[in-house]
Amino acid sequence: MRIAICEDNREHTEILEEMAKHWAKKAGEQIVIGCYQSAEQFLFCVKDEPHYDLAFLDIQMSKIDGLQLARMIRKEDKLIFLVFTTALKKYAPKGYEVSAFRYLIKPLQESEVFQVLTEASRMIGERKRETIIVTRGDESRRVFKDEIYYIEVDNHHIILHLKEETIRFKAKLKEFETQFREPQFCKCHRSYIINLKYSGKISREGVEIDGKGTLPISKSRWEPLNHCYMEYYMV
Repeated sequence: MRIAICEDNREHTEILEEMAKHWAKKAGEQIVIGCYQSAEQFLFCVKDEPHYDLAFLDIQMSKIDGLQLARMIRKEDKLIFLVFTTALKKYAPKGYEVSAFRYLIKPLQESEVFQVLTEASRMIGERKRETIIVTRGDESRRVFKDEIYYIEVDNHHIILHLKEETIRFKAKLKEFETQFREPQFCKCHRSYIINLKYSGKISREGVEIDGKGTLPISKSRWEPLNHCYMEYYMV
């Protein structure tokens, strides 16, 4: 599990980092922790980092606070677990605006941090089990749906476009596409089903896919795609 800690108090950062490491040791889990002293540093650094699974965000930070940062994160990542940390209970209701996973009051209690990490780890594991089995000849391969950027139809073949590779195999689209549900997966054209997690700007000219260029949108799919887009990204 990849964990981010965004906290402007170094002592609080170190305490939380040690709690997370202690949990990982007791639970037998592998974790990677990234620590950031401001929202600005987080936003700058994560551009070159793989997606985090969970982020602890201090609400009371200067310039960009934790709630503002959470809204920015949600625009790019709908799946990350957001956990707010603060000394003031009054901010708790605000967490609903960004689908916060938990809200922890400082000083942090190790038992509460452990509970958050245990539950998040379980849910991440369940999410990653959402896979499809691709068969090519005598070879079968498991592919996580969440790692598919978009699906392309080429005659009687399906092409899965992942971050660093493509997987081509023979299948009927009508049978295959039932495994991918809206709003996250949405057809933008008779030849393409996109994963909105990796989508950028959408216009009548096409939909941008992270690092993959722009895919066309057919006239008949413009309104259904916009509906999926709003449903997926509205918090």
